[in-house]
Amino acid sequence: MLIPGRKYLSGLFREWVRIMILLFFVAPMHAQEPVMVRVDRSTPDGTSQFTIGVTHTQPNWQEGNPQAVARAKSLLADGLKFQNQHLMDWGTENPEPKPGVYAWTSLDKRVALMRSMGATLVITLCTAPGWMKTSGEDFPRQTGPDSWADDRVADSHVEDFAALCQKVVQRYPDVKYFQIWNEYKGYWDKATDNWDEVRYTNFYNAVYDAVKSVRPDAQLGGPYYPFDGPKPKDWPVIDYWFQHKHGADFVCFDGWVAGYPPTRARDEEARKMTLTDYFRKIADQFRTRTTLPIWISEFYGGWSSNPQFTAANHASCYLHALRSGVSVALLWDAELPKWNYLFTSTKTAEGGQASPHYQVVKMFNTQFGPGTRLFKATSSTPDVEVLASATKTLLINKQDARVPVMLDRHLLNLGPYEVRLVDASQE
Repeated sequence: MLIPGRKYLSGLFREWVRIMILLFFVAPMHAQEPVMVRVDRSTPDGTSQFTIGVTHTQPNWQEGNPQAVARAKSLLADGLKFQNQHLMDWGTENPEPKPGVYAWTSLDKRVALMRSMGATLVITLCTAPGWMKTSGEDFPRQTGPDSWADDRVADSHVEDFAALCQKVVQRYPDVKYFQIWNEYKGYWDKATDNWDEVRYTNFYNAVYDAVKSVRPDAQLGGPYYPFDGPKPKDWPVIDYWFQHKHGADFVCFDGWVAGYPPTRARDEEARKMTLTDYFRKIADQFRTRTTLPIWISEFYGGWSSNPQFTAANHASCYLHALRSGVSVALLWDAELPKWNYLFTSTKTAEGGQASPHYQVVKMFNTQFGPGTRLFKATSSTPDVEVLASATKTLLINKQDARVPVMLDRHLLNLGPYEVRLVDASQE
């Protein structure tokens, strides 16, 4: 019998000690049963039509520090294509201060900004010069219980607004997409405690007909409906528009995943994570009514003071919107930290830095954009969501805790609210 030498025994002892130390520190991490994620790339599961864009609003981030502005523009050009600007307000001045007198400077600048980033251009045909509106105000109050309450285009000036829209679409022939009005602003009927679907639809049709008469190629969408819930009384209003519209090239709506006004409280994160299928449920209702592309005109996911939560919550919202067949989701502003900000303030040279949310947006747009074939992917818990293409797997940890994940045969550890992109070759 061979007796091991002292040197061999000491080597075994050192290896035993190393393994014990490793188990002591690592085992607690894996005490939790791992989430089982399976990807089956032999089973197709649809094709993405989804892209995320942005609406430019009041903050003139493009007028900040040159270094920060250049950085921010590079981010938008690289990560997002669809960019939207409103005809008037939200960063632009009155384009027709007097009947037949036009002032295009501010809108020209915003369109030029979008062009400079190679964007797919969108203009929302809202709001209108004060002389056309029932309120008589160029820039109405946008906060408080009566904000926008009486700010629709007066019936006697609908044709004037339609003519202004004709001027807009002819001035910017490279703008392909146009949304007609914004959230039914001014069309609330106190008598019925609901939206005035008849007056809005008549207004929509006048604008639609006028634009199509001079730009048949323009892609027009409505009704840009504002969901708050949603509630049963929403659908009769929308159905009236469907039944009486003269035409549409896409349909659009907006809403708030966690309700309005938004909060940034950390103690609401768990509740907000249960609501991320909000847009999917609405889009599914639209899909029962139409085969037209579906846009989310203002996409408000959940957010908090923790930017990692904001990124993860939006990632889950995007996943569900993509799964429901949504085509375009427009974020409201790129810079404001109280919204869905994509980059930090451009006021200083250090600004214009990508946020965690931006990284999520870029993942979706570059890895799961329109035309991407999807494949069957499942998770053993709704707290970890998964999306798979031929080459990538996206994992979303919806918990504020570390989670072990067994992705096919590989063990991964996702950090709190981590969104991770994994190469298929590494699974």
